[in-house]
Parts: sequence; structure tokens; C-alpha cells
Amino acid sequence: MSSTSQPLLGTRSTNPSVSAWWASRSRDVLSLLTVLLLLGTGLGIWVYGTLPTSDPSTNPHEYALSTDNIRRHLSKLLDIAREHNNSRSVTTGHSASGTYVLSQLERFGNCDAHKQRFVSPVWTVTQPPTLCVREPYRVDYIHETDFELMRYGGRSANITRGRVAVARACTADKVGDVGGRVVVVTSKCLLFETAFMLEQMGARAVVFVRSAQYKQPSRARVRLVEWREGDPLMTIPVLSATHSVGQVLTHASRVDIETHSQIDEVETFNILCVGRTGDPRNTIIVGAHLDSVRNGPGINDNGSGSSSILEIQLTLAHTKFDPHNRLVFAWWGAEEDGLLGSRHFVHTMAHNWTNKWSVYEPRIEWSDIALDLNFDMLASPNYIALVHNGTDAPRNARIGSQRIQRVFENYFARHQYTYEVTDMRGGSDFLPFVQNGVPAGGVLTGAGELKTIKERLVHGGLARAALDTCYHRDCDTLLNINIDALQKMSRAAMYAVSTLASTVDLRGYLAGHPEF
Repeated sequence: MSSTSQPLLGTRSTNPSVSAWWASRSRDVLSLLTVLLLLGTGLGIWVYGTLPTSDPSTNPHEYALSTDNIRRHLSKLLDIAREHNNSRSVTTGHSASGTYVLSQLERFGNCDAHKQRFVSPVWTVTQPPTLCVREPYRVDYIHETDFELMRYGGRSANITRGRVAVARACTADKVGDVGGRVVVVTSKCLLFETAFMLEQMGARAVVFVRSAQYKQPSRARVRLVEWREGDPLMTIPVLSATHSVGQVLTHASRVDIETHSQIDEVETFNILCVGRTGDPRNTIIVGAHLDSVRNGPGINDNGSGSSSILEIQLTLAHTKFDPHNRLVFAWWGAEEDGLLGSRHFVHTMAHNWTNKWSVYEPRIEWSDIALDLNFDMLASPNYIALVHNGTDAPRNARIGSQRIQRVFENYFARHQYTYEVTDMRGGSDFLPFVQNGVPAGGVLTGAGELKTIKERLVHGGLARAALDTCYHRDCDTLLNINIDALQKMSRAAMYAVSTLASTVDLRGYLAGHPEF
């Protein structure tokens, strides 16, 4: 229906002069109302967006941090990955990544930077393994569905019609004769310790049977958790089988196993950037792992964390930040191989581990380290802002870890950003620190876990989708970086670093003294 067939104000007649005036002025009035609406909306956005966050005079270093510069570091790391088979693992682009970080620190930083060298075992699979029951009947099993070659589970082997022995215990005096046999372990045992014992007893291969609650075989590492150069590694195949497959294996007499894998011990490094000012007795470690998995360039995992702490260091140097407490920035190596870089650092300091390079490396006293900050994956595309839960730390590091958590929570509260608290039980380089009594904390944005509908309502994004769909994949490139998340989380890192570095009685704060 057209506007001329129905009066705007009902059926009552109007004065012709009024109608003429309205016709000539209506567009002007509507334009004015539109402008006022836009101004009001803009004012609302300005008030909501800046009042909680417009505190550059109070937190100048937070606002001095450039997300564009962090992105430039990420772009350089991606270039390095592309030059090294799309990877920055310890055997591909990690070394070149370290060269780039060192060059930036030497040109623009304010610290004494050096490499801390160590050896990392690198396990590589060149072809999928096979598992087949041959007697009393033939059954061919499906890799990744029925069975899996466990990580660090030995070198290549070709076992044809191998005799089967079943171990229903975990100790040498109870497993019986396993010499020359494929041993099927049905008890819940320590993986490496049991597998290595069976290898020493002459077993040709080991198959761990999972309990019925697990529907998939395990890909856990069969290696000493705190491995260091000189420790043993498995040489015979170590497999995991589902519970149903295990039921068949325990009644089999002969099996075929073929694996194509190798373990190489390679030299790699951490980069340590030791601050020149600040009280060394209250040293703060600011860490992020620099390596990626072999399967991808690792731009979110963990180029986002390592590039952020690099730019934080360079920004503090540029702004002539004078910390009360010394800052030591650390880019860990071999995190993707089991936190080996951070473990090496901690055990070198805390337990006097040494290797052939130790005599040439500057030493930081373990008793001087007050806390550790860890930044791992700060820009997941479907992110949730996550703060590590200090309550999860061991008792001797718990209060300090809770105090670090509070610093990050203050940042999110001040900006009115949504966030959640997440566990701090494992999975990144804070672990060796809290296990040895040093408080730790950090922020992250999530990996392969799925976002729930409830989380989507609070944090936005996509429900029932991974927080990072390219986690440990070849698509973890710059296109996988959420710039909004990168800015929020890198500034959270800068806020925590600058705040804790400026805290006068840092040990008192971490101890929970009531005056704080």
C-alpha cells in the first residue's frame, strides 16, 4: 500500500499549510534525527569502549606494545617455516627462528642474550605401522582405530610370526619368560619403565592393552618424562591396542608387526635474555616455546607467544623501562617433544644438571628465581581468554601462583573483557617450575578443545567448533591468527610483566602477605 492512500496520522484532515511545511521539512528533520542517533550510538561506543580501558597514563607499557610489530615477527617466522618444509621443529626451522630472535635482541633489546644448548631425542615415523594376528586365525588390524605405535616406541622393525607372551603384571619376577616374544601387557603399568624392563629381558616388541573405558589406542610417549642426554630410549616397537583388540591378542599365538620409525638425538637450544637491571634476587622468568610441531609452521602454537614476549622485551627496552626486579626472557626449545627445553633449564638450575656446553654458559642461580610467566597460544581463531588457575599448583607453589593469577584477572576486570580460569596441571613450560616449587602463571586462548554453547554465549565465536581448528596442523599460518585475541592477550602479558617487575616486595606479594 502506498503512503498516499492512507494518512500518516489517521483519518483526521490536516491543514494544507502544515502539510506543505512538513513535506518541505520532513527530510531535514529525519536527517537531523539520524545524525543525533549516530552521535548517540558513537557516544555509547566511546563510553563503553574507552572508559574501562583508557588508562595509558597508568599502564603506559601495555599501550606501547604494538600488535603490528608482533604480527611482523609472526610473518618472519612463517617465512622461516616455508623455507624449512613448512615447519619450525627442532630438526627444521627452529634454529633459523632462534637466529631471528637473537638478531632482534642484539639490535633492539636490552639484555645479555645467549643460547643454552642441550640434546633432544626426535622420533620420526616414515610409514604407518601394521599389526596382524597370524595364529590361531588371521586378523588384520586398522592403524589409529585398533592400534597405534606409541611415541618414542622404538626403531623400525619387521616381526613375522612372532610368538606371543601375555604379561598380567608389571615386575620382572612376575611376567615370566618373554625372551624373543611379543609381550602383550594387560595390567596398568608405568609405560617406559615396563617397556624398557621387557626389552632388557629380551622381548621383541611390547603391546599395551588399554582399559575398556578408552575407545581409541594411546599415543602417549614411552620415554622418561625428564629425559636428558645419556638416558635410555626404547629400541624395540611399543604399541597400544584397544581393549577389544587386546582380548584377541591375549589368545593369539603368533603375530606380525611392522614399524617404520627412528629416534635421533639432536642438538638444540633455549634462548635466554638476561636483564641488565633489576634485583637479581627477585628474578622473573618470562617464557614461551619457540619450536613448532613437525607437521606445521606453528604460527599460533607458539609463534603467537614467542613473538609477543619478543616484542614485550623490545618495547621495554625502547621505553627505557627500569624494573625493580630482574627480567629474564626465555624462548624454550623442544617443548613439542615433551617440555625438554624448560625441563633442562630448571634441572640445570635446581639439580645441577650439566652437559658439555654448561661450562661456557652464564649461570642463573635457582634461589634467585621468584616466579615464572608462561605464554603459549595467544591468538586462537575461535578463542576464549583463559587464565591459569593457581590453585592447581603444588602446595609449595600454590599461594604465589594464585597471586600471579590475580594479576591477570585484574587486567581482564579493568578492561571488562570476558575470561575463564583454566587448569594448570600440565601441557606447557610452566610445569617444571611449579613441580620444583616456583610459582607460575600465564594466559592462553585454547587449542583443540571444542567451544560449548554456553561458552559461545559468553565469549562469542562458534559453538561445537575447536578453539583452534589448525592446532598442530599445516594450516597454522597467519590466517589462523585472531588479531583481536593477539592484542588482548599480548597486552595482558605486558601488564603482568611490567606490574610484577615493578612490585617492590615481590616475595612478600607472592607469599600472600596481608598488606597486598
